[in-house]
Amino acid sequence: MPLQSMVPMLKAAQKGGYAVGLFDVHTLEGVMGVLEAAAELHSPVIVAPMGMPRKAAVALIRELADRIPVPVAIELDHGRDFASVMDAIAAGFTDVMLDVSTRPYEENVAQTKKVVEAAHYAGLGVEGEIGHVGRGDAYDRFEEVRAAFTQPEEAVRFVSETGVDALAIAIGSAHGVYKGEPKLDFERLQEIRARVEVPLVLHGGTGIPDPDFQKAISLGISKINIYTAMALAAVDTLREKLQDPNARYMELGRAVQAAIKEVVKHHMTVFGSAGKA
Repeated sequence: MPLQSMVPMLKAAQKGGYAVGLFDVHTLEGVMGVLEAAAELHSPVIVAPMGMPRKAAVALIRELADRIPVPVAIELDHGRDFASVMDAIAAGFTDVMLDVSTRPYEENVAQTKKVVEAAHYAGLGVEGEIGHVGRGDAYDRFEEVRAAFTQPEEAVRFVSETGVDALAIAIGSAHGVYKGEPKLDFERLQEIRARVEVPLVLHGGTGIPDPDFQKAISLGISKINIYTAMALAAVDTLREKLQDPNARYMELGRAVQAAIKEVVKHHMTVFGSAGKA
């Protein structure tokens, strides 16, 4: 299918009580693994190329998306400034995210609003972040993590003042590998969902138990971002394959692709997006 914005995908997920996965990729094996999983499970999917030449990545994903019967979006994940967002728009991304969540609230609003105006003019959806999703390696200092959780009243103001199409919130998830166990604040999520109309996004999905994913989705999460789980599976597969002194380079690539595909399929099943394309 032709590429499309993630916005209708997320609205359908919000209405249907499931979540669409965003999967960060930086190699051909990653792109192929994600899209093969989406095709096999008939699931909508959002791909976020990182560390790849943007126009080349869009051309590749567009070519592969045209061959499968599911909706595919390409989002800039964690764009850090206006210039980066504009570069992604020019490259052909379908959606963008500006993440200046570590900056003061008023600055976050001003910069996100500027991105929304430019992206909407070009026909793209926009994700913003209020509160800050930190890193798992800081999770042993949980009170520091908790201090950056999204405040429901700020979430309401932020959406109203910026016009974002989706909102990433901080409720206890973290990027990378957790030091300790994830602790999601479901009461906070429920309060935000009751007060904010746009689809809500959970970043830092790796390491969250499947039942917690499903509870978060039941309480209003419509998009979940995954990367580390795919990276760990790829590394584990390579370690195993390289035990064979006769391992061949092409076989390694295929093995990594297959490992990534299985991780993606698992998450699509847990998120409830399988069969929703």
